[in-house]
Order: sequence, then structure tokens, then C-alpha cells
Amino acid sequence: MSEKTTQKALSLTRKALSGIDEELQLHTEGRGRVSSAQQLSSIRGQLEQVAVQLSSSALPPTPQRLRGIGRVITDSWPYDNPLGSLILEAERLYLKA
Repeated sequence: MSEKTTQKALSLTRKALSGIDEELQLHTEGRGRVSSAQQLSSIRGQLEQVAVQLSSSALPPTPQRLRGIGRVITDSWPYDNPLGSLILEAERLYLKA
């Protein structure tokens, strides 16, 4: 896929990481809005790996890329959650890159 798609996927992944950090801070303060701190930390770890792959010149072939974040979000997060939507879009572009 194009370099533009890869860069957009990386940008969205970084925004998603920032959003997860904000949500984790809310959980620390007892004001978490979605998910659990443990699940958010797990998703964050996967997104960090995605960011590393997108930043490298050796992006794995599509069948070997990380998957599953979207399933967790669609199965357990509210449909109208902006962070969930951002993460889903980042994963979609990562798999397309």
C-alpha cells in the first residue's frame, strides 16, 4: 500500500496511544469512562508494537500483522466511544498499509 496510508496509520496509532494514556489517567483518578486499566494497558502494548512496525521499513506481510484489538473494542466498548473509534480506524489502516 502507499506510504501515505502507512503514515496516516502511524499518526492515528500515536493519537490512539495518547488517548489510551488519558483514559488510563482517568482510571487512576477513579473516573475511567471505558474498559479496565488492565485491558487498556494490554491494548496500549499492542498499539506500541503496531507503531514500531509502521515506523520500520520492514512492515510484516498482512497475514502476520497483529490483530484482535478491534474485536475487543467492538465486543465490549460502547459503540459511540471516540477512543474506540480512533483505535478501530488505526487498526484498519495498519492492516491496509
